[in-house]
Amino acid sequence: MPLASPPPKPRGAFRILHFSDIHVGIPDWSWRYLLDKRCLGRLNHLLSRHGHLSLDLLTGLPAWSQENAVDAVLCTGDLTSIGSSEEFRRAERFLAPLKEAFGENFLYVPGNHDAYVSDSLPPLRETFRTLNQGREWEELPLARPLGPLEVVLLSPAHPCAPWLSQGAMPPCDWDKLGYILHRPCQGAARLLACHFPLLGPKGKPIFWRSQLVGWKRLLQWGKEGLFQAYCAGHIHRPFLLPPHQGGPWLVGAGSLTLHPSCSLLDFQPEDGTFTPYLLQRKETP
Repeated sequence: MPLASPPPKPRGAFRILHFSDIHVGIPDWSWRYLLDKRCLGRLNHLLSRHGHLSLDLLTGLPAWSQENAVDAVLCTGDLTSIGSSEEFRRAERFLAPLKEAFGENFLYVPGNHDAYVSDSLPPLRETFRTLNQGREWEELPLARPLGPLEVVLLSPAHPCAPWLSQGAMPPCDWDKLGYILHRPCQGAARLLACHFPLLGPKGKPIFWRSQLVGWKRLLQWGKEGLFQAYCAGHIHRPFLLPPHQGGPWLVGAGSLTLHPSCSLLDFQPEDGTFTPYLLQRKETP
């Protein structure tokens, strides 16, 4: 069963498909995974994900995107469950047709499960390079043109303690991000892509163990008009928070494979406005 169809694309709009948290699964197991956080990730996968992943949606995305006039694709992380090399290779195979169809208009930022442990970082770098046209993970934060937009890619994902799933950036990355956001926008509007949301589904702060460290500063920059939309994953249920007090749209795509959902953003260059939608699996009549 495919995703539900969105409204027709408005004339002159630039349409972005945004999905996240596909957690393609753990095709292998090793005794080494019993020695670190990956043991918990394996248990979590077995209890909450095994047998429930709608991976068929990934294989149908290229055709669905063509049918619905999608211009660009944005993935906000958590391709994997424990950040193993095998999972990254499996995710690349699933995403290859979509990446081939959109080329430079396919963008990916890592999630906390992609940077699960230190051993995850080498395969993460390779996959990031493959999905982002040869660019390096260490280049983030990075501003990229995407059609009429300037998209800023963030990567607060890093290995952390077993009881944490939060994101954090070093001071040098905050300085670079501040420079990017305070200079003139290189497009008709600016969109930020990050795995970690700024707020939860009800507009409340996210619990400390799962939040982006420094989220208040970034949200304040949004309220100052330095970016107009913020796309994230991490929370598996989708949500939309409309602009408040001049702030940005906050878009949570949810998990494409667990609670089959994604978001779609129509951007109108003429007036600089976003119209986001949440889409879920089409129900059988």
